[in-house]
Amino acid sequence: MILERQDLAWVESTDGRRTPFDVARLIASIQTAASRVGHDGEWLAQSVAGAIHLYARDCTSEQTVETSEIEDVVASVLHMLGYDDIERAYLQRRQLGEIRLDQLVAQSGPGFELNFFQRLDDALRSAEDEELALLRVRGLRSCVMRLRGAQRWGASCRALAEDIVEHVRFRVARARPQRAAELRLAVLD
Repeated sequence: MILERQDLAWVESTDGRRTPFDVARLIASIQTAASRVGHDGEWLAQSVAGAIHLYARDCTSEQTVETSEIEDVVASVLHMLGYDDIERAYLQRRQLGEIRLDQLVAQSGPGFELNFFQRLDDALRSAEDEELALLRVRGLRSCVMRLRGAQRWGASCRALAEDIVEHVRFRVARARPQRAAELRLAVLD
């Protein structure tokens, strides 16, 4: 028999999908909100995300928390701690999403390019759950150089970069055809 991990908490999206609670993602989201209003926020983000993970793990039924509940709890905690400006920035974060290609490729491991595209699809699915006005895709150049193992940018790098950009555009358009015209996509180096 395989035992379930006791320290694992789950996040349930609006469509009923359950994924493991990603503390690092929540930390990054809170830090981004803090940096938008001029705060460092690293210790704050780590503390709030850690507390919410413990809450989801120890105080919820089936160790599961809904995405909307996470948002509400983060906003409430930031408000109680007197960080109203960070709370407002955090609640507005849905307007802007970001995928870091250079970080995805660093996490890809064996089966390099195939794993990279699978991770990219996972990141795009996560972004799809949010009602974004702008999705930024950053780190394209360093991602391509690493995938190709290239020291210099060449024709094969350019072709792979075009493939990645086309892949992102296709997935975004296919995921939400009715919203694709509203969503602006920015692919940056």
